[in-house]
Amino acid sequence: MKFEYLVDGAVQAVSLEKKDGVWTVSAAGGTLEAEILRVSDNEIVLFTGGEARRLFLARDGDRLLVSAAGREFVISSARADSGRFHKGDDRSPDGGLEVRSPMPGKVIKLCAAEGDECRKNQTLVIVEAMKMENEVQAGLEGVVKKIHVAVGDLVDAEKTLVEIEPKAA
Repeated sequence: MKFEYLVDGAVQAVSLEKKDGVWTVSAAGGTLEAEILRVSDNEIVLFTGGEARRLFLARDGDRLLVSAAGREFVISSARADSGRFHKGDDRSPDGGLEVRSPMPGKVIKLCAAEGDECRKNQTLVIVEAMKMENEVQAGLEGVVKKIHVAVGDLVDAEKTLVEIEPKAA
């Protein structure tokens, strides 16, 4: 079976085959053979190369949020109209950038304040989800215009956390 997915905003072609209980997954990064154990609706364990790798899953509409080994991925069906600028971000009506939470969780740390300059990929907020800390980063260089959350707030997936005003050229 061949599929195309958006993984963190980039189209990835993936091929899946199952033979004798072993899944073969092929993508641009190479090929992986794994046995899969479903622990619950939100957790699976991949056995590959003598190692067990635990993955946590959460559904948000047509998107699948995956947390594995301290990294988070947003997976959805490939669409030509998907104009994301960074993981979970979207342009605001005034041309700024709304930095959104990649998954439901609890805000445990603010790493920037309103008026601060920020660089692309700078951590702005840390959201704890599924017992893992997720660094939510800036998708562009600019100035923090508004912070919409406080430490301790519970947030849903796609909740706007921070607005960034782009740096003037």
